[in-house]
Amino acid sequence: MTETPEPLPGDMLAERYRLVAQIGQGGMARVFRADDTALGRTVAVKVLRPAVEEAVSAPERARSEVTLLASLNHPSLVTLFDAHLTGSPDYLVMEFVDGPTLSARIAEGPVPPAEVATLAAELGEALHVVHGSGVVHRDVKPSNVLLAPPHLPGGRPRAKLADFGIALLLDSARVTTPGTIIGTAAYLAPEQVQGRDPAPASDVYALGLVLLEALTGERAYPSTDGVSAAIARLTTPPAVPDTLSAGWRSLLSRMTATAPEDRPTALQVVEAAERLRAEPVDGAPPLPSVRAAVAAGIPIASVAGAEAARDEEKAGDAPTRRYPSSTPTAATVALAGEAAPGAASDGTPTRRSRRPLVIGLAVGAVALIAAGSIWAGSLAGSPQPVSTDPAQTVPQESTPAEVVSTDPTPTPTVSTTNDDPAPDDKAADEAAKDAEKAAKEEQKRAERDENRDRKGPKDKP
Repeated sequence: MTETPEPLPGDMLAERYRLVAQIGQGGMARVFRADDTALGRTVAVKVLRPAVEEAVSAPERARSEVTLLASLNHPSLVTLFDAHLTGSPDYLVMEFVDGPTLSARIAEGPVPPAEVATLAAELGEALHVVHGSGVVHRDVKPSNVLLAPPHLPGGRPRAKLADFGIALLLDSARVTTPGTIIGTAAYLAPEQVQGRDPAPASDVYALGLVLLEALTGERAYPSTDGVSAAIARLTTPPAVPDTLSAGWRSLLSRMTATAPEDRPTALQVVEAAERLRAEPVDGAPPLPSVRAAVAAGIPIASVAGAEAARDEEKAGDAPTRRYPSSTPTAATVALAGEAAPGAASDGTPTRRSRRPLVIGLAVGAVALIAAGSIWAGSLAGSPQPVSTDPAQTVPQESTPAEVVSTDPTPTPTVSTTNDDPAPDDKAADEAAKDAEKAAKEEQKRAERDENRDRKGPKDKP
């Protein structure tokens, strides 16, 4: 076979995919960010290394496997777009995920249990879809989990499982290479170490080790020697820390059980992860539905606040409730003092309450004014007109604290407004008219008496 130079950034593959930059590499392939010139999108191109090309199965079988892989569709699976496996270089064209790997996230420190539960649910769903199509990933590990950026502001990344295509294509050729093990030693299941064919339970075991590493920040089998790490799981199950909750300890212990038949299915992992997502954190009870909606960004509280604001805005036009106390409060006095100037300057009818107490005081004030006018007229020797202006005959209300009642019956506190002001306003107007009429009649009687007194001395001899 003639050796073909490995592709470099700037090269064009199949007159369609222009390699832009190398973004990763591993033992089986190099990964490039590329431009799909036919569809105008960014893609990831995995170029198989020459040694791996020779291990790929026959073209007919490879085409069948690629067709199967391309049919898989799930938000937590990296989608396969295209594959070229019939001529060097061999490469796969896949969805480009512009995000870090889970291994990079773990390098920053342990991942909170709630986030790990979300990862378990998303990756478990992906494996459930893969296993339902008769495919086994064979190489589940943190570096094969990509964290895609959220579509909405404030959202969280979504886990996407990658790189099962190459593992499947290579595993198809195992019949020609007896004893070959496909996978990463640190995450192999015990049955894979023993040389048995991988099964869905093998992926569940590897996912259990990935979740355990995310929670603790450390590998369950940290040996750098691949053979030692692989053999260790045959004799010693991974240690699950007692610091984890009972739910996590139970799930991880079952996922990493030595016997494949003792492990849960991918769907059962999803169900358990969903329960762990609602598990109390640090002894705190789970959030109720309303607060959970608020944390997710649903403005339930703001709706209630808007309604309260509208009610508060309408309070300026709506009647004010009366205070039950018989003694005016400071707030009542202040409100009444602020309302009085507006009532005097505005030409519209006032909404202030005019109670019988005020009416009685107005009538008494008119009588006092009339008597004072008569007395002043008799002293000055000329009649003094009495003003008939209602604004002067009816005194302005001051604060309720200045109102003094002579009625022995208890009087309610004067409030700033009244629930039904129309009847009181009518009664007050009628009382004012009666008081004005009585004042005029009193004035006329006083004038007649004065005229008689003045004419009397002139008639005497």
